[in-house]
Amino acid sequence: MPCPSSVPTEKLPDYKSPPVVEIIAAVQFVPLPQFGMAEAITVARAFDDYSVVDVPAALPPIVEARPGEPARQSFRLDLGSPPVRLILASRDERWLIQLQQDRIAVHERRLKNRPSFKHVRPQMRRVAKQASTALGRELLGKASHPPELVELIYENRIAAGKGWTTPADLHKVLRVLAAPGPRPDVPIEQVSVAFSSHLNAGGDFVGRLHVRAEPQIELQAGAAQIHLQLISHRYSRQRAVTTVLNDCHRDIVEGFTAVTTPEMHKVWERYQ
Repeated sequence: MPCPSSVPTEKLPDYKSPPVVEIIAAVQFVPLPQFGMAEAITVARAFDDYSVVDVPAALPPIVEARPGEPARQSFRLDLGSPPVRLILASRDERWLIQLQQDRIAVHERRLKNRPSFKHVRPQMRRVAKQASTALGRELLGKASHPPELVELIYENRIAAGKGWTTPADLHKVLRVLAAPGPRPDVPIEQVSVAFSSHLNAGGDFVGRLHVRAEPQIELQAGAAQIHLQLISHRYSRQRAVTTVLNDCHRDIVEGFTAVTTPEMHKVWERYQ
């Protein structure tokens, strides 16, 4: 797919009824000396309007290798207690927060209203500030634990019945797939696809856009749906988190519009 432009545009494509159900913004930063159970408890107490969902092991660092280079395994050598990941949820479960030694993430889930990047971006600032106060260390500052990589994820659930019908109809949603012939040699039951596009700024590699799509069955109603996920990873390169998040948002909105079909744009009521 063509790489979305890194040049700012006045207006991005928009839809009245997009299929987005969750937006996740995350920032990977220069790690804290440690983030074990004691630190997790300290942060959890500072978010008294949230409840603890889980405290699993920390996730490995995100690494995006330059084009042509082999993927690198990432790890950090830590002393003391094993690093953990604190997961908190708001009372209405609209918001989810994750914090670990080198990463902070904010999720907005769809309840009555759809999630919006306009909500997630300021929430990231508030959560980082509150966690910084609890830990006594400035997270995402220029001199203290500066950001290394920014991640933005859009989770979309596309219900069957409008624009597509069976799990073999993924080509009706994604324009990167060709329709099967009238009599395929092998009957197609379902199609899954995953691909990526490297992102550049001023001729330099800065990250990747990842796209994944697969048919699923919605558990409660048993209805068919397509899970379409778009992930933008951008190295911050000493730029402000808000600026990099804005670039990630542009990657995803332009990428979503580029890879989905005009017929589905009508279903989602595109207006610009």
